[in-house]
Amino acid sequence: MKQILVSGSSAYDNIHHFDGLFSDMDISELSNMSILSSKYTKNHWGTWANIAYNLALLWENAILLTTLWDDYNFSDVIKEKINLNYVHIQEMSHSAHWVIISDNDDNRITIFHPWAMEFASSSKVEHVQESCSIWIVSANHIPTMLEHAEKLQENKVPFFVDPSQQVSQMSREDIIALLNSWTYLISNHNEFTQIIEKTLLSENEILAMFDIVIVTHGSEWLHLFQKWKLSHIWAIDIEDFEDTTGAWDALRAGILYGLTEWQDIETACKLWTILASYCILSPGSQQHHFSIWNVMEDMKTHFDIEIDLFVKRKY
Repeated sequence: MKQILVSGSSAYDNIHHFDGLFSDMDISELSNMSILSSKYTKNHWGTWANIAYNLALLWENAILLTTLWDDYNFSDVIKEKINLNYVHIQEMSHSAHWVIISDNDDNRITIFHPWAMEFASSSKVEHVQESCSIWIVSANHIPTMLEHAEKLQENKVPFFVDPSQQVSQMSREDIIALLNSWTYLISNHNEFTQIIEKTLLSENEILAMFDIVIVTHGSEWLHLFQKWKLSHIWAIDIEDFEDTTGAWDALRAGILYGLTEWQDIETACKLWTILASYCILSPGSQQHHFSIWNVMEDMKTHFDIEIDLFVKRKY
């Protein structure tokens, strides 16, 4: 059976909460500012790990391709369900770390140190022996993303390249190289705007390059473009959410699952809204849990779609 392959970054989230509003602080004293954290948690993170976590809860076969140090402790769900044979352990380093400080309006100050991610090129596409139905090259060390995308294009494997927050660090040449290599484009609205500004291409020129383009608009909706056919898919409204960290990765997992199992991108996008609604009810990006039955019932309730997630593809 073919599998989904996920390559990308791995990290720990160090999440602090400031019991107040950043907008009330005197930014003129920013160079000497101290912030008292009223709450602290440390969670598994990394785009690839978050995607894999959701795929594991869906009982989907997936392979991880990443670089980290042995200080990274995989969640039990990932260790049980996901193929970790292609995780490269980088000696004499640490796994990447995020430090995130949020205020009472969920505004955030974020600091990132890549550590082992700087050695991500040790994880090679050509090392993977299994047959894969689709890949995603998610946010990672930029030269490694470019290398993985080039190899996949050579092998004619369908894949998403999703540079995410790395768009701001990429040159015009790097972004255009990715645009010319990937099969599908997925982005949030802010990063899509950055792609347009950096490449000097118009929105229509970018849309014309792909069969599928997905652009999310915050926590409210996404636009799905299928060769100029536009679908507007609303997210499920959750009033008392806990934390939006990881909701974007739930989108990636839902789309990969849907394309692999159903070859139906619109249903896959609706699956995202279900997975994201579970994710934001828990702190962190790998603290939520759901069952196959939960997903099937919620797809019926919210979208009147009956799906049987116990029936897997036969190829």
